This record gives sequence, C-alpha cells and structure tokens, in this order.
Amino acid sequence: MPELRLLGIGAEDPGRLAAFYREVFDLEKIDERNGAVFLSDGTFNLALVPVGEGVKAGLRYLGFEAARGEIIKEKVANTEHAKRIKSWPVEDPDIEYEMRDPDGNIIGLNKRAFDTSYAPGPAPIRHIALFTPNPQRLRDFYCDVLGMKEVERTDRSSIFVSDGYICLALLYQRADEPLGLNHFGFHVKSNDDMRQRAEKAGVREGAKRPDRIPFAEYRVHDPEGNGFDISEKGWKV
Repeated sequence: MPELRLLGIGAEDPGRLAAFYREVFDLEKIDERNGAVFLSDGTFNLALVPVGEGVKAGLRYLGFEAARGEIIKEKVANTEHAKRIKSWPVEDPDIEYEMRDPDGNIIGLNKRAFDTSYAPGPAPIRHIALFTPNPQRLRDFYCDVLGMKEVERTDRSSIFVSDGYICLALLYQRADEPLGLNHFGFHVKSNDDMRQRAEKAGVREGAKRPDRIPFAEYRVHDPEGNGFDISEKGWKV
C-alpha cells in the first residue's frame, strides 16, 4: 500500500524554518540542495523548498512512497484522474511523478522509500489536515486510489483517513477557510514542554484547541506562519 511519508512546504527562508523545527522537535537534517532543506523524524520527512518571487509560501504537496506506482496508474487509467499524472518538477528530485486529487492538491509519488534519519525522533509527525468542500469525494479518492482507510467521521462532516501511520484529516470547509493543505501535527510526550520550546525558539507558545476537536490539543505557528498541532493523546490511525 502507498505510504504518506513526506510533506512539502514552500518556504521564504528554508534554513530558518529548518533551524526552528530542529530546535523545537529535534528533527534531523538529512539533506540540503538547491536551496531546499530536508528534515526527518526517522519515519516522516519535511521538504522545505524555497519559493520564487511572487509565489506564496506554505504547505504545498504530499509525498507518497508507492513501490508499485503502475497499480495507481491502472486504477485511474479510465477516470478523470489519469490526465493528472505527469513527471515531477525538478525542484524535488526525490519524487518521480505528480498527480492531483479531485480538489487539485498536489501529490508526489516515488517508487523507492524516502531517505530518513536512522534513529526515530522524540516527537514524530503523525497528522496532516486539509480543507475541502467535499470530504466524501476526497475520502473516496484517497481510499480507492491510494489505499488509505477511513478511521473517523465527525458530526461536522469531516472525515479522517489513514495509511496505518499518518492520519490525514479531510476537514469540511464551513466558512472562509482557504481550501487545500492547512496544517500538520506532532505526537509529543508533553504539550507544555513543546509549547515552551516553541516560545523559546521565537514564536508564540500556541493556543488550546476547542474541546470539539477530536484529537489535537494545541495549535502553534512556525516563524513563517505555518500551523501545526501538538498532541499528547495522538491521532487515530
């Protein structure tokens, strides 16, 4: 089954963001090339890719390890998704093919495993979330095409799917939330410790999430405004 193992973030200053995530979450830098910095928690990677002038920074793409990518192509061969598969841009040479989900979110496919750090980190990334006008449509795509499994539904029409390790939240857009990738999350041993470390690294310590949120306890923003959750209880996978 394809495994979600990378999140690409367009960064105004990849080096600065890398320093922040290394200081707060002890992520390991595994590579740096063409201005991009690649970090790992031992299982999941962040690709901090520089953005060009006039290009908006922020969460940009998902990366799946798909050893048998031809099966994915077969699944979408007679659907509207077939035309969405093409060669990957050169900005991230670790990914071979690009496809789009029904909302247009970018997905990178790679036949081999991404390089990771050798030792597992103390605060692994276990969650990614996006906003969509149609959670069911995305649920069907990620489950039928990429083999993920539905693990949770909420009374607010959101759906959570998983590859067995990463929980991907398909959040229903109720108001003016921007569509697309929105935030990601770290499973931590101590929320208070991580909030203090974030504040020491130069950002606000974060705000408590509403009680109706099923998993995460706090939301923090990195130096470029990207949101991430920290959670002691973790996410359902």
